[in-house]
Amino acid sequence: MQTSSLIFYSFCYFMMIIQMWLNKDAGNCRLINEHGEIDNRPINIICNFLIGIFWMGILPVIFLDLPVLKIFTGTKFPASYLLFIYMLLLLLIALLAIKYSSGVKLQPTIAGKVYKRLPVFFITCYFIVRTAFLFAYEMFFRGFLLFYCIDVMGVTIAIIVNTLLHMFLHLYNSKKEMLACIPFSVLACWLSIIFGAAWPAIILHITFSNVYEVNLYRSYCSSPKIIHV
Repeated sequence: MQTSSLIFYSFCYFMMIIQMWLNKDAGNCRLINEHGEIDNRPINIICNFLIGIFWMGILPVIFLDLPVLKIFTGTKFPASYLLFIYMLLLLLIALLAIKYSSGVKLQPTIAGKVYKRLPVFFITCYFIVRTAFLFAYEMFFRGFLLFYCIDVMGVTIAIIVNTLLHMFLHLYNSKKEMLACIPFSVLACWLSIIFGAAWPAIILHITFSNVYEVNLYRSYCSSPKIIHV
């Protein structure tokens, strides 16, 4: 069972690597990239999120018959002091997301250019699908894969392997983002381990990502160079 699980996890992971490679020139990870440019084919981003949900969420659950609820919630209620520390950490993460997104120089300030504001319906769909993708992403890395590796390799090696795999998946992103995967992955793994569940890592990632992107898009839309479509 362990061998077949390893093969299947590897298959799903490498399919994600192939997907990232096929889209490496499209800048399809975020609605607005680190240079402040909005993607000119935003529907492709949603399609890629849906494909990622399939490889990292739907397929492993179906073929490995994984106890999703147990992995997500854990088997016991966490201590109150852990919850308090976690809430402070979430607040810090949200503030960091605001800080980093506010530091991005947005392209709509370029003289002579006019940029379009995306429809509200599309933006709503984008964040719903992205949240679902991040849920599947963290369930795969800090849920299914992490706890599987802990059973097979022990805690230390499992965290190292998880971090390297997470970092390698960002091979086609910027060097800065790739390096940022190291502390984030270690933190996410540590949270999942001490809580005995995947939900702390899931909420952490969703919080940072959505706060970052919402604040970035809000700043983008506040530019006088934006027009409604």
